[in-house]
Amino acid sequence: MKRIKFLGSSCALAFFMIFQISGCSLFAPKVALQKVIVDVEPKANSDTPLPLDFVAVADPQLLERLKGTPANQWFAQREQLRRDFPQGFNVWSLEVVPGKLVTFASNPLQGEKAEGVLLFAGYSTPGAHRLLLDKQPDIWLKVGAREMRLLDAQGQ
Repeated sequence: MKRIKFLGSSCALAFFMIFQISGCSLFAPKVALQKVIVDVEPKANSDTPLPLDFVAVADPQLLERLKGTPANQWFAQREQLRRDFPQGFNVWSLEVVPGKLVTFASNPLQGEKAEGVLLFAGYSTPGAHRLLLDKQPDIWLKVGAREMRLLDAQGQ
């Protein structure tokens, strides 16, 4: 009887240790973003294609750092950040063309572990050009001449 009790206690302790070592990764937040609509004004970015990076950030300290990073700095340092934080983030990169409306029913970041999702736009004009996306499953992004913004579900 004592042997069974000891075995049960040992199993419980082993499970607890594995749970602690994993850092509770079983319950880590995941990217909820599914449908993405990108509505680009005809004269956006001086009528030139605009790079967009959706960045799912898993590392909490990196997320805080990137929340204060302007888009031009993000694009300049992206490859170095990949080397410095190989497991810290995933990127979905797009290039959109002025005057187009594109819809993505799904995206490659969906379900990835992430503390938050940032969007950087590579405008040719100065500015932060960065959005922190909430945990909503669908977004409608309006890309204007010099800035971008999120619209509601009806595109307003």
